[in-house]
Amino acid sequence: MKFKKVLFFIIILLVLSIQPGLAKTVYYDIYGHWATDDINFASNTLKVFKGYGDLTFRPENEITRAEFITILARTAYKQNKMNEVYTSSMAYNDMSMKHWSYTFVISMYEHFAKNNKDYSFKDIFPGNYFYPDSAIKREEAVALVAAFSDKSIYDNPLNFSDISTNHKYYNQIKRLYNAGIISGYKDNTFRGNAKITRAESAALIKRVYNDIKTSDSSKYLKTIEFLPIKGDDMYSYFGNYNFNTTNTLDQRFIKAKNTLEYVSFGGYIFPEDAHLYDMKAVDTMNSLRASGYYNVAGTNFYLITFGNFSESAKTEFANQILANIIARDDLNDSELMQLFALVTKYDTKEYLYINALKKWHSNTINNNAKANILFFRYAYYIRTNNQSMLKTLVYDDLTKANNISNLININWDLTAGSTTDFRNYSFNNYTYHLYKNMTLNSYLLNSSNNFNYNSTVVELVQMLLIKKINPPTSVGVTNNEDIFYKYSLNRLYVLNFINEKERAFVEGINDYEILKTFDMYKTKKTEIDDNYVGILKKVK
Repeated sequence: MKFKKVLFFIIILLVLSIQPGLAKTVYYDIYGHWATDDINFASNTLKVFKGYGDLTFRPENEITRAEFITILARTAYKQNKMNEVYTSSMAYNDMSMKHWSYTFVISMYEHFAKNNKDYSFKDIFPGNYFYPDSAIKREEAVALVAAFSDKSIYDNPLNFSDISTNHKYYNQIKRLYNAGIISGYKDNTFRGNAKITRAESAALIKRVYNDIKTSDSSKYLKTIEFLPIKGDDMYSYFGNYNFNTTNTLDQRFIKAKNTLEYVSFGGYIFPEDAHLYDMKAVDTMNSLRASGYYNVAGTNFYLITFGNFSESAKTEFANQILANIIARDDLNDSELMQLFALVTKYDTKEYLYINALKKWHSNTINNNAKANILFFRYAYYIRTNNQSMLKTLVYDDLTKANNISNLININWDLTAGSTTDFRNYSFNNYTYHLYKNMTLNSYLLNSSNNFNYNSTVVELVQMLLIKKINPPTSVGVTNNEDIFYKYSLNRLYVLNFINEKERAFVEGINDYEILKTFDMYKTKKTEIDDNYVGILKKVK
């Protein structure tokens, strides 16, 4: 054991000596500890927790009130959830500027005074003495943490044997329990008077950080997302060109396009090389367009992208691109992806936009492209704020029950104003039992209902969700994980946009359970968890 510690210490010194600027803080006494990842996150990612000078963390040591408030305050600072202050009305006989934690403690005190209506800092730590160097209790830590966690997805009943409904922090404990921030012991107790270790504090801080991060609703459902198509990130010719052509119009287009692309990527044209480039490339594109050159999609794309034209002129160019798409059959998926990403920004004519999408859909065999066509149709009606049409579209897609083949076989004959009863939950299989106009309390009062306290529960305004013991299998998404993921996010975006939040929550929580069964979840777990936890908090 002594040899292992020496070897580990040598490795640490080598790492620190090789890259001091990038070095991580490494503690030799957390190797194999259950909280290793949490400690590393709090120390090296968040940088809110410190160890000791001998490269130990001492994970099983108790943490003091001052230490816990310090790491919580630092975490809140990083998330802009609390301001650092330097003066305060806080009055404890044993706290002054002489104590190393004073600024952190008064910042926390003032935060409670201004932002927490349920209880004050003094309620947590009553009396005339703060005892900053005393070990903090679980109940005290929970009361502090609860001030920064006001949302949870789940509403599972609290079943701790030592916490009754009249406990002074019952609601806070229940919320933190449902947010996955705290848990009980194996004997089903909470033990509020127990002390917290440094390792437990690191785990708690990591969960608080993630909870705060996913509670920022501005980060989620911000825009329609699209699937990648090979080549969609390159400037295209928007047509099949022979680069040895003798056609002067084609030569002019190729030279102008190459010049614009070269300059856009930071290229500098030296005077002696000017003959190789078109020094008036935008004028050339405009001249070609005006002369009736066939590649309207190409000339107009570069005019909109690089030209200094009015919004109305760019809108007209965009309409001309759409008309050109309808008239042609030689544009590939990546080119069409670039064109629609551009024209969607402008107030184009609906019949041109939709007919151009239909033309693309009829010509492509790429499932990613077909899914993107579905998403571009959403994007058009979002931009025009046509909520009636969006309701019709998303309702029709919901009836296809996540069957990707059916989804990308787009129904183009839908019209606005169709029946859209989003409280009709009969056309999909869900991971949760859905009970309309019911609360958990009314459900429990019905003696015929056998409730398992290990069940996952969600209470919406007009609906109760209880997770099934044997959830249904997901059909129709096999081999289409990426498409399903983007479709789910975009469908939730639309449902939130048209203010069908209850429906968005039901679909979102079901999609989240489906995604957890995917192979992609193994590599994108953090991304998917953050996305869906944040989305579900936003729409609940």
